[in-house]
Amino acid sequence: MTPTALLVSAGLLLATPHVPTLSPADVRPGQSAVVRTVFAGDSIETFDAVILGVMDGGRSDGRIILARATSERVVATGVAQGMSGSPVYVDGKLIGALSSGWGFSREPIFGITPIGEMLEVLDRPDGPAGEGASGPSGIEGGASPRYRELSWTDEPDAGPSGPVSRAPAPGRPAFLPLPLAAGGLNPAAFDEVSRMFAASGFTVTPGGRAAPGGSTKIVPGSAVAVDLLRGDLNFSAIGTVTYVDGDRVLIFGHPFFQAGAVRLPFSTAHIVSILPSYNLSFKLGVPGTPIGTATQDRRPAVAARLGPAPHLMPFAVSVFQDGRRQEFRFETVEDRMMLSQLVGAAAMNSVMESGGGSPMQTVKWSLTAWRGGRSHRLADITAGEMPLGEAVAGATGPLRFLYGNSFERFALDSLRLEFTVAPGRRQFTLRAATLGAPTVRPGGTARVRAEIELWRGERTAVDLDVPVPAELPDGRYQLFVGGGAECDRLTATRQPSRFRPVSVADAWGKLAAVRASDAIYTALWARAPEVTADGEGFPELPASALAVLAAPQSAGDRARRSEWAVFADRGRPVDGQLRGEVMLELIVDRKAP
Repeated sequence: MTPTALLVSAGLLLATPHVPTLSPADVRPGQSAVVRTVFAGDSIETFDAVILGVMDGGRSDGRIILARATSERVVATGVAQGMSGSPVYVDGKLIGALSSGWGFSREPIFGITPIGEMLEVLDRPDGPAGEGASGPSGIEGGASPRYRELSWTDEPDAGPSGPVSRAPAPGRPAFLPLPLAAGGLNPAAFDEVSRMFAASGFTVTPGGRAAPGGSTKIVPGSAVAVDLLRGDLNFSAIGTVTYVDGDRVLIFGHPFFQAGAVRLPFSTAHIVSILPSYNLSFKLGVPGTPIGTATQDRRPAVAARLGPAPHLMPFAVSVFQDGRRQEFRFETVEDRMMLSQLVGAAAMNSVMESGGGSPMQTVKWSLTAWRGGRSHRLADITAGEMPLGEAVAGATGPLRFLYGNSFERFALDSLRLEFTVAPGRRQFTLRAATLGAPTVRPGGTARVRAEIELWRGERTAVDLDVPVPAELPDGRYQLFVGGGAECDRLTATRQPSRFRPVSVADAWGKLAAVRASDAIYTALWARAPEVTADGEGFPELPASALAVLAAPQSAGDRARRSEWAVFADRGRPVDGQLRGEVMLELIVDRKAP
């Protein structure tokens, strides 16, 4: 038995399973109600309320019991985030959990999820034990994620993908947001991290860490936390226990993300205080001792089981700056939508803790992921207006892309992110490009002189040699000169199959082929007939070119069509990030001198 399981079995105080309950049909307006919750510390207190009525939302929304708090303390502060799950009693009988409210409400009116609907969640079977820490947004749906020009589908880009905002329509009662207690968050990163999680329905609050050896007692009204990230930075969603039956627990009175079967770490929590707000007050709390696993994330409630906590995916962030290397370590839930946010927040916080984050810096990043005994590494550089934000987005974007694949459930063994922060903005812009001679013989070399300019610095000439295939027919060709992002964008437009993975294994290869930002690229383009599935190619092109253009791929890729062929696609490194593009016209003529 694990230490956690021993702790739970030895020290946990469990509520009586046979709690008398009252259905919404038996609740009447004007009845007095009592709510149990924690205002500060670990002590459970009560506040009074009066029942206003019952609204029936039908099968999809269920019923909601409305009540108004009458205790002076809650009238002054309002209903607070973190009270989600607080049990509500009428005549000593449990009617449900405080779960919803209204922002900017002039009175402390709140919604109650009926206990009958919540108990149905408790009876659902747990998911497979080997599935890891999945959820909370494991539910499928939403836009297919993209990374740079890579996409799983041919659908047009609908913008950045991520958790869909849960902001309610005006006038409708909204599930109370869960305070996301952030322990170890650098003050300079607080606003940016708050924006990252706002669309997911979380209010980021200062968290800290609970003192070791705290209480492990869990009863209706106790403060609890669902942990998303642990280590040198902690994120824990704070809520309240509604019901305990043996080792089974109901919390929140509303969904985390309504993701179905999940496996999320479940802990006690300690409340520091309630911070009043004109919009929606919230509890300031910290996570305590791990006591089990949240197993179900449904509309009426989140169900958990006391005992061992689930496995979390470990990852490390290494920051090298001013000749000094600092290491930060974490473990996170492997959520399809939120993992990239959690890893990104940890990475941003680590760099800021190390003294990085200035606009006048150049940031190199690398991401190494281990899966099934194999490692995969990606790397790039950025030096734009917001180098840290761009570097973090570049390093975590592949994670969002891979976890959102349409082929299989994706999981990693571990991760390592490395950031090298250097002073000065090493950002180059391509200002001009010219051909040494406009006409070249097949088999010859086109010579290009490119002029690149450092941000607030000098302009430098770079000479590039572009080999022209000996079998290339006479004609006019387009010669691209520019940065990696621009070259990928052009290629994705003309040869989309290069950016449409047909499996997760194929995605790793295509991610590795994404062009880096610290190089200047050339590519010779020609108009050509389409390539078909049976290998029929470009009649005016030689067999050597055809072999490149119609290389065997999966059936899906072979069926794709393109009217462009590319040759002499190569890059030359530069000492910094390069942006910009120029398109030249090159004439291939066998009679050229």
